[in-house]
Amino acid sequence: MISSLREIFVIGRYKVDLPLLFSLFFLFGFGVIVMFSASVIPAEREFADPNYYLKKQLVWGGIGIVLFLIFAQIPYSFLVKLSFPFCLLSVILLVSVFIPGVGKSVSTTYGRSFNRWILIGGFQVQPSEFSKISLLLFLSLFFQSFDPKKIQWNRKNIVSVFTILIILMLIVAEPAFGTTVEILVVIFFFVLMVGFPIKKIFILGLSILPLLLVLVTQVGYRKKRLEIWLDPYKYRFDEGHQLVTSFRAFFDGGSFGRPIGSGYSHRYLAYSHTDFVLASFVEDFGFLGFIIFFAVTLFFLYRIYLLVLKVKDKLGFFLGTGILLLLSIQILINLYVVTGLAPVTGISLPFLSYGGSSLITIFILMGILANITKKENLAL
Repeated sequence: MISSLREIFVIGRYKVDLPLLFSLFFLFGFGVIVMFSASVIPAEREFADPNYYLKKQLVWGGIGIVLFLIFAQIPYSFLVKLSFPFCLLSVILLVSVFIPGVGKSVSTTYGRSFNRWILIGGFQVQPSEFSKISLLLFLSLFFQSFDPKKIQWNRKNIVSVFTILIILMLIVAEPAFGTTVEILVVIFFFVLMVGFPIKKIFILGLSILPLLLVLVTQVGYRKKRLEIWLDPYKYRFDEGHQLVTSFRAFFDGGSFGRPIGSGYSHRYLAYSHTDFVLASFVEDFGFLGFIIFFAVTLFFLYRIYLLVLKVKDKLGFFLGTGILLLLSIQILINLYVVTGLAPVTGISLPFLSYGGSSLITIFILMGILANITKKENLAL
């Protein structure tokens, strides 16, 4: 009885799992330290203020914590009922990235423009991150009542499928391939969870494989990224610089890392505080630091897994599973990218990478998860 009480923390009138809460805020606090170490040089170089990115990340983190507390007290069933309006809002925001004066376009060194951000009140926002929330709510509602043995193409189902496809197409058009992969993995597992025949899934996968190959090997920037991934040292002085210097950072970090503030770290790793922050982290803290971080991350994800398994409500189970999948796949893709096991996709590492949209999205998802896994919803 006493031990069970120790594992429950009360936020308002809801009970939140204490180990999950501790690991969440440990990762956030630890991530701020890592991001700050990696961002000092680029912040000094670009803004003449070494604390520039730190201050912005703390502001975003503060907003995220407030939103976490708010969403932890909003019944997830109420949010799911609003999932379709949320999806419509996501479509509007995703379209806005292509509107001149609203969207912010960034050109790469190989002539490709990325339209992933919009400017709101002086702040740069990435709609594809927030679309994960609305789409996950909508997918949970769609699949929790989906019966693969009684598929009916009525108006409701057609509109639902069309809405999902529109959002995915807009995310691909930005392009944000990593985010697309995250969502597709969630859909794949949801299809498995509802009992869709494996044979039909396999046939469907084979049918769309040629399209995926065309998208990866024939679309300009993706083809280039594939070439860089296969031989990064061939492009080490231009497009492959980030990946090659990531390898160097891992090598220089050794077992225990370099002294923070030595004046040497991160000088050659461009944008070391964003997608490749893990390389900067290993350079500072070494392989031992990586093992500690990885262990805490695994505990965090495993704790979510244990809590979601106990959720009695089918809708809550789907939603909680989706949150777990999104976080897991995002972490896995980032680890694969910075270590060269997968082509560069431009996906952030949760809690460690700089970025307000990603951080706020994670806190909102964790707030929803806290509401799903409060004691009253668990089969204890």
